[in-house]
Amino acid sequence: MKNYLRLLTHVLLISWCACNPCTRVESVDISAGVLLENGSVIYDGLEYPKSTWYEELADELVKRYGCPCIGRVCMWKCCGPGQTPFNGSCLDTGLAEVNPFNPPVYRGREPSNITAYGTFFYMHGHPCIDSYLVDTADVNEELFIQENGTLMEVAIGGTQWHLPTGYCVDMKYHNNSVAPRLVAAVCFPEENVSTDDSPLLYIAYAVGLLLSVPFLLATFLVYAMIPELRNLHGMCLMAYCAGLIVAFPFLAYLKLHVGRIGVAMTGCLVVAFIVYYAFQTSFFWLNVMCFDIWRTFSGYRGGSTNKRRDNKRFCLYAIYAWGVPAILTACTAGMQFSDNLPSHIVVPGFGSRRCWFVNWLSEFVYFFTPVLFLVVSNVIFFSVTAHRIRSIRQETAILKGAESSRSDKLKKDKQRYALYLKLFMVMGVNWTVELISFAVGGSNWYWIVVDISNIALGVVIFFIFVWKKKVRGLVQKRFRHMLGMPPVATDSRTGRWTTSSAPTEDTRISADETAIRLKDMH
Repeated sequence: MKNYLRLLTHVLLISWCACNPCTRVESVDISAGVLLENGSVIYDGLEYPKSTWYEELADELVKRYGCPCIGRVCMWKCCGPGQTPFNGSCLDTGLAEVNPFNPPVYRGREPSNITAYGTFFYMHGHPCIDSYLVDTADVNEELFIQENGTLMEVAIGGTQWHLPTGYCVDMKYHNNSVAPRLVAAVCFPEENVSTDDSPLLYIAYAVGLLLSVPFLLATFLVYAMIPELRNLHGMCLMAYCAGLIVAFPFLAYLKLHVGRIGVAMTGCLVVAFIVYYAFQTSFFWLNVMCFDIWRTFSGYRGGSTNKRRDNKRFCLYAIYAWGVPAILTACTAGMQFSDNLPSHIVVPGFGSRRCWFVNWLSEFVYFFTPVLFLVVSNVIFFSVTAHRIRSIRQETAILKGAESSRSDKLKKDKQRYALYLKLFMVMGVNWTVELISFAVGGSNWYWIVVDISNIALGVVIFFIFVWKKKVRGLVQKRFRHMLGMPPVATDSRTGRWTTSSAPTEDTRISADETAIRLKDMH
């Protein structure tokens, strides 16, 4: 027992007082090696000086690990010596391409005069847990092992460089009639970048998105259950919330599985396209609401609204706000699954390295380009509308004394404009800053404020459109009606709710169906 404690103390001192000369990935177990008097270890014909090996406690035993990559260039071979990958496993083989393993070496894209077998020290196995396959059998993928051990990957998404610890290579074959070809298992980018964001950030982002969903759902249900709110503007808001209700849970799923989802899986692609379409519909419905408020003020005429005309206009809006995203999604899917495209064509790359876009350029081309167009158009709509509101202030003063009903409608439309402006400021401006963050780059911690406002969008929408005195009153009235209780009315002098069996101003409907006029609660 005393010897064990002494040994444990020795190992702890080593761990605390000195850093290991290399990482565990770059180490080999040399516990069976011969320890020389000068501190070097001889193992498998290779000498490890004292400064190139270290000891660790594993399973109550002290194991000795050597660092062969110190002073040498290492290359990771996916399978063991004399083995090749076949049908998902490593099998012993007598292929000349594997015995010895000697893949071509390049300087850039030009062949080098050095040989891999005589230059690199082979490490066997995968340097990471999760990786994606790059197969040179695909005409769109090329691999170039460089003289310094880095790997140059040329694919549809562009050229990428990988450090020796970020990939492994091997010769793969399917049957004896097909010549073996070089393949690589490349680690996901999240594992290669040492400055990558903490997993805690992705978990917090996902939790925030999920917490926002109940508020979006509550907003949707309130406007769906109350007839007074189910006008043209209310239905547009419901459609907008529906897109976010679908997008947020699936986006949270992606955030919780960053770097862990198997690529090229059907489920991975389905989630990516659902998130893409749902977010695009939400942006287009926001654009619809901005257009509608501009249309309201562009040739402003007071008076009542027509339910049938509003339903027809909503159908036209729906064709645009759901149809155009469907076309964009179809185009994105077409580019995703197209073969033999020129190398300069930017493709989405869903599932090649993660479930979302393969890189920032693909995301900008396919996702942020339509979003940027919509944000700019929304700014124009709001600017023109604001100018129009300012220009009719004098008319408003006249209306107050002449046509009170028309003046009241103008006041309500201006209130609705203010609500939509708040919504645009929350979503449109935030996503503009999100686009800037993509261009600038850096850790997500730098843009944490923008991310918080994005994931809290459901809460903001709820308080803007639902948590208002008038809407709360309509909700209370609706529930009282469902429970068979007498309706409530508001005392204009005290502002208090009182029970009444008489119809209120909010529910008064004319006999002519085409002249339905409900009080606008926006």
